[in-house]
Amino acid sequence: MARWPVLPRETERDAVLNALRGPHPRSVMLRGPSGVGKTTLGAHIAQALRADGRTVVPVVGLAELSEVPLGALAPVLASAGRVDLASVSDRVQALVAVVGENPAKFVIVVDDAPLLDAVSAGVLYQLMRVFGVTTLLTARDSHEVDGPLARLLHENLIDIVDIEGLSLEHSQSILQQYLGATLRPESLRALFEASRGNPLMLRELTFAAARAGGIHAGEFGIEVSVAALPQHVRATIAERLLQLSAKERRLAQLIAIAQPIPHAALRAVELDLLAKLVAESVVEETRGDSIPAVRLAHPLFAEALVVELSRAERANIIRDIASRLSPLADPQLRFTSTLLLTSTDAFISNDDLDWAANYAHAAGDHAVAATLAERAQLVERRFAPELVLASALSALAESERSSRVFDSAIALASSDEQRAIALARWGQHVVYRLARPAEAVERVSSELRKLDARAQQVLRPELAKWQLMTGDATALADVADPVTLDGGLGAVNAGLTAAMMATMSGHPVEAFAAIAQTRPLAEAFRFEAPFAGSLLDLSEFLALVASAEIVRAREFAAKRRLDHFADSAGVWSYALAIVNLHDGKLTEANTLAALAVDQLKWRDFTGLLGTATALHATIEAQRGDGEAARRILAEIAPEHAGDAKVILQRAECEAWLLAAEGKPEAAAAVIIAAVAEGIILGHFLLSALTLTVALRLGQASAASDQLRLLSQLSPAPLIAGIHEWGDALAVGDVAQLCELAPTLVSSGVAALAVDGLLAGVQGTEKAGLLELRRKATLLARRLAADMDHAPAPPAGDELTEREWTIARAAAGRKRSREIGQQLGLSVRTVDNHLARIYRKLGVTGRVELEKVLAEL
Repeated sequence: MARWPVLPRETERDAVLNALRGPHPRSVMLRGPSGVGKTTLGAHIAQALRADGRTVVPVVGLAELSEVPLGALAPVLASAGRVDLASVSDRVQALVAVVGENPAKFVIVVDDAPLLDAVSAGVLYQLMRVFGVTTLLTARDSHEVDGPLARLLHENLIDIVDIEGLSLEHSQSILQQYLGATLRPESLRALFEASRGNPLMLRELTFAAARAGGIHAGEFGIEVSVAALPQHVRATIAERLLQLSAKERRLAQLIAIAQPIPHAALRAVELDLLAKLVAESVVEETRGDSIPAVRLAHPLFAEALVVELSRAERANIIRDIASRLSPLADPQLRFTSTLLLTSTDAFISNDDLDWAANYAHAAGDHAVAATLAERAQLVERRFAPELVLASALSALAESERSSRVFDSAIALASSDEQRAIALARWGQHVVYRLARPAEAVERVSSELRKLDARAQQVLRPELAKWQLMTGDATALADVADPVTLDGGLGAVNAGLTAAMMATMSGHPVEAFAAIAQTRPLAEAFRFEAPFAGSLLDLSEFLALVASAEIVRAREFAAKRRLDHFADSAGVWSYALAIVNLHDGKLTEANTLAALAVDQLKWRDFTGLLGTATALHATIEAQRGDGEAARRILAEIAPEHAGDAKVILQRAECEAWLLAAEGKPEAAAAVIIAAVAEGIILGHFLLSALTLTVALRLGQASAASDQLRLLSQLSPAPLIAGIHEWGDALAVGDVAQLCELAPTLVSSGVAALAVDGLLAGVQGTEKAGLLELRRKATLLARRLAADMDHAPAPPAGDELTEREWTIARAAAGRKRSREIGQQLGLSVRTVDNHLARIYRKLGVTGRVELEKVLAEL
């Protein structure tokens, strides 16, 4: 494996360097918990200061030398070169004289400053307070700052910068660099939660896992089993815990096992103990939780506190925790209590185990769900936990075992409704995990007629979705409307399918109504339909897109993508990739699409993997990498070929590849053929987006009939806007294009707008259209400003950055002399620039210039 990488922390580094380098330099103290990276950050800052030509004076505070006068400064004094001075006090004065004589040249870097002995701290105070020597200090947040250092803080001579733990993204980056591959999401989550972003903890946990043989390659990335930390690591924190009284230690152990534990679970007699633990930085308040709670302040504390407990002592504490959490009537706390009790010999009822297994599965913690479902069936196999076990195993990609357990769950069903629920879950496993929709359609269609009407309501909406994925358009006529809560799980599935069909067909008003009607059902049946909420979210996102509300749609998707470990992570990476693709931001779209494919291979509960793969290929084709696009297309499973989403997205990729070969007519033919299938299968919204490729390739006439049909079939504002744009393109109405372009951009298809404007410019070569040509060119340039890989406007009409600056100043009614003074140019040079600007923009003077820029 590679050497453990070091995160440079550019943001914190640059902020501190700005303070140290400023015209009025400020000294800075980096403060944070042990292992958070203060020393490493300080070393990076010192390196940058050395590159500036500054002389760095390093000083290290050590607990062992804190009572030794000048113990911290001894190495500096010994290396100062004044061998002629035998007295230590003389050497100190010499050091102060040298550094104090030229304070701008020196920077003192003090690691673990609170551990300085009193004399060294006094010398430091003199250098900073009297001579103004800039100093960088580090301090653990657990160390008390007193004496001369406290005076420096009190006198406002030091700015404090609190160093936080690594973000999830930074932790992931470090682990991927070290391990040389992507981590399985569950492993990343376990390491991040165990380390809380503490770099030292993250490294030691990884090393401990390697020593224990707990690192190996898996289907969805490197899998890491979190192992116990070695004694020497725990010893780094043990000294602080030795200072705790027996009662404080017991409370800390209780928090260590339950963390976070809500304030409401603590007893009145423990509040003073808690206050002391907080004051000693052993315990801290949690952030962002809806219920006020506390946890240990450092991840090492829990390891050190719990490892010393015997099995019996730990079990007693867990029972105590459970007795505190259970009366609070909170689902998360009930789950925590039940889960903790499974590690003891305490009796747990089947009802509690069943509930906890369902809760874990609905929350996306499928490994725990599987464990609890197994625990609930130690005596006999039962339908409810068996179904949870099968579903959890499917999510964990244990496909063969999952299939066997699904068959067992179906056999255990004691009613038609239970059998329908099990068949629906089995079908989702076969369709989304095994990519065999035809198999699911065949079996469920056969089973359907054997079930009563209520059970059929559970299955019919699911069956319709799977039929559509096989290319069977007859499913469109057999979907029930959402019904009331009395309809049970069948109402949930019907509502989900109705919302999906409405968004597919570009009817956002109907989609929003179905979503609003179904959300309460989805919450009521969250255990039976754990992905219902996310499916409704996806429909709402698409309804926003259809409504041309792209800003809201982007924000909606970005907010839901914040939960990196949710089963829906791949859905939202895919959604944002689509948004960025049509916005002309191909680099960001490519990153998101590649991530979406990886995430959907891990968890895909809606059948998007094939579509996301085709999307990734499409972006590569637009970026000009045909070889990569063809390679990615070949990865799409044959079983996905009949899915309209895949058909449309694959066609976009193939069209761009043909266009790169100089075959735009052939490219348009591929698009038209795919859209014809998409329309038959009811995918009006995606069909309209696919037709934008034909428009961008200059084939508006070929796409006009289908765009007209789609605008008749769907009232979606986005489809109407694309249709109107296509008509203007087909007749070369550049004035209309200029008028429509801003609306098209705000609808989310900025790339279409820019390409259309530039195509329109090519048709305005006639002398009488010079002003229109100028307007379209400048508008395209402005709209493409934030895009990458956007076609450039004709070079002859481009204004340079200097010319844009002068044009804006002149339009703002500044005189040539004022502009020249502002830019350091002569009046003649400014006037020459203005003459070129007038010629390029086709205007005769400042009045017309002001009007043109106002239009843009």
